[in-house]
Amino acid sequence: MLRAWIMVNRRPTTVVCATTAVFLAVAACGSEASPTEFDERPGTGQLGGDGKGKGNGNGLGGPGAGDDDDDDDGTGKACATSTAEAERLPLHMVVVLDKSGSMCILGDSNSRDCNNANSRWKQVTGALSSFFGNAGSAGITASLIPFPANGSLPSNSAACTAASYQTPAEANVLLPDTQNQLTARMSSLTGAGGTPTRYAMEGAVAYAQTVEAQLAGKGKVVIVLATDGVPEYCSNNTIATTSSVAQAVAATIPTYVIGVGGALTDLNALAVAGGTNAAFIISTANAGAVGQSFAAAMETIRGASLTCEYSIPAPPEGKTLDYNKVNIQFTPDGGTPKTLPYSADCANVGGWRYDSASAPTKILLCDGACATAKADAKGKIDVVLGCQTVGDPVK
Repeated sequence: MLRAWIMVNRRPTTVVCATTAVFLAVAACGSEASPTEFDERPGTGQLGGDGKGKGNGNGLGGPGAGDDDDDDDGTGKACATSTAEAERLPLHMVVVLDKSGSMCILGDSNSRDCNNANSRWKQVTGALSSFFGNAGSAGITASLIPFPANGSLPSNSAACTAASYQTPAEANVLLPDTQNQLTARMSSLTGAGGTPTRYAMEGAVAYAQTVEAQLAGKGKVVIVLATDGVPEYCSNNTIATTSSVAQAVAATIPTYVIGVGGALTDLNALAVAGGTNAAFIISTANAGAVGQSFAAAMETIRGASLTCEYSIPAPPEGKTLDYNKVNIQFTPDGGTPKTLPYSADCANVGGWRYDSASAPTKILLCDGACATAKADAKGKIDVVLGCQTVGDPVK
């Protein structure tokens, strides 16, 4: 997983270029004093060529991309810089976990024992524990909403009201969960009751919307629903009514669905309504392999959910950032840095853009660059400040 950091050096005299081993590195080299990217006057350093590079436009780079293993890279090796920091915008994952009695079933049998390692419950919670504790989940924040709520069914129970699910059992846990908060909470739960999916989703959506409001456009919220059955018990608790709940927020809060059991194709409609195309359906024919398949689904969801959005570093006090002097570089694992061209409408899929050219608040990689960056877990994203932006004019 790519992390975002910025490291910069500012020196008024001769400096020597060096490659840093951080994720967002900003370096500058020059033979004489030059203005920072925050100065009102234009830079005096040589900008090193016209920014034309070697990309093909289908992945990283494309027309206007720079290959930074020579001086003709478009990043301006004589450009000065100032200290700043930036990070990948955060991802918050709301996990809605089915703890109905059927989760205690062993594979496809009728035997039930939630303490058995081959039960659906142990397989699923074990996979979730690994995901929550995995270093690859660093930077994600997770909240856990189990359902049904304590209390007997049927429909007059508290289990059939959205309010029972608006407050997570564990909220805002930063991953990796080194304190095992989420694992401990799951261990305290007992599988019992039915599947009031609609009401659990209504509560989860309400909570997710509060998180979304707190992020104020600088982060992403997703819902992950893990269940071994279709909605049952409670009134108006169907695939159709649950799908309506997910669809209402799908534009900004997608719902991913993991179904544990073979005859759960109806869950695809819920995933489609939630904006994620299809549910992950996990076979329980091999009871001991359920956890492995569930873990693979979580990995896929993590990859799909992680954004390629980065905050713009704040300028020093009293200075104004020149958005025409920001460049993005990607260094593949073991490879050389490539300067990605600015592409205002992402017509160059290997480039990047601002969310708004007139009033930027964040940096976004275009689809091709994003896919390449996600596929290279050891790759490095750099933000270079102070050099004329390569690619399309910013304004």
